[in-house]
Amino acid sequence: MRQAIGLFVVCVLAVGAADLTFRSTLLRTVSPVITSPADGAIVTAPVTVRWEGQQPMLATVSGSGFRRDLGARYSPFEIAADDLPRPGQYVLEIRSPALGWLIRTERRFRVQPTAEPVPPPAPPETTAARAETEEALSRLRSERDRIEAEKRALLAEHAHLQTENRDMASELDELREAQEQADRRLASIEAQQAELAEAHQLALQENQILRSRLASIPNCTTWGYLSYPRPQTVPPTRRVVLVSNGRGQVFRDEAECAATRRADPTAASPCVCVGSVWDHLQ
Repeated sequence: MRQAIGLFVVCVLAVGAADLTFRSTLLRTVSPVITSPADGAIVTAPVTVRWEGQQPMLATVSGSGFRRDLGARYSPFEIAADDLPRPGQYVLEIRSPALGWLIRTERRFRVQPTAEPVPPPAPPETTAARAETEEALSRLRSERDRIEAEKRALLAEHAHLQTENRDMASELDELREAQEQADRRLASIEAQQAELAEAHQLALQENQILRSRLASIPNCTTWGYLSYPRPQTVPPTRRVVLVSNGRGQVFRDEAECAATRRADPTAASPCVCVGSVWDHLQ
C-alpha cells in the first residue's frame, strides 16, 4: 500500500515538473478538451470549433444518417454551412492522426435554422409621395386600358382579315374553275378551228379541181332547144333538137336561140348549150 501511494505521488510530482518545464499540461496531450461549441449548445452555421490539446487533429461531423470527414484541422476552425446541410442534432469528433483509437474526444451541439433577415420597415409615405404614386398608378391603368383597346382592335382586325382571306380563297377557287372551263372551251374552239381549217383546205382543193375542170371545158359554140314538130298528133311526133332557125342559121349564142324559141310554138325546153355534144355527135 505504501508503495502504491508513493508511486502515485511520484507521478503527480513528475507531471507537475513537466508542466512547469514545458509551460503546458500533459493531460491535454493525452485527452484534448473541446472548448467551443459548448456541449449541447444551440448554434447557427457556420460553427467555430476550438480545443486545447494536440495539434492538428482529425475532425469528423455526423448527424442522423449523415457523416462527413473534415480532414486534419488546427484550432480554431469553422464548420461551413455546406457541411451542416439541415437543422438538427450533430456530433463533432476530433482524434489524433496517429493514436486516434486512444486520443479522441467529441462534442454534441444542435444547429438551428438560419433566421431570414427581416426587411426594414418601409418609411411612411408623405402626401406628395402618395400623390405621385397614385398618379403613376393612374398612368399605368390608362396605359393598360390603351393596350387592351389596341389588343381588342387588333383581334377584330385579325378576324376581319381571316374572313377576307377565306373570301379571297373562295373567289380564287371560283376564278381557277372559270379559268379551267375557259381553257377547256378554248381547246374545244381550237379543235373546231383546226377541223374548219382542214375542211376549208379540202374545199379549196375541191374548188381548184372544179376550176381546173371548168377551165378544161371548151366555150359553147352551138345552142339549141327541144321541139315537137307536130304536137297536135296523137301521139305527138318524136321530139327533136333545133339548133338553127328557118333560114338555116345556127344559133351561136343563147340570145339568138331564145329569140327563135319564143316565136316557135313547138318549143318544149329552154335553150341549152349543145355545142360540145353536137360536135361529139358529129
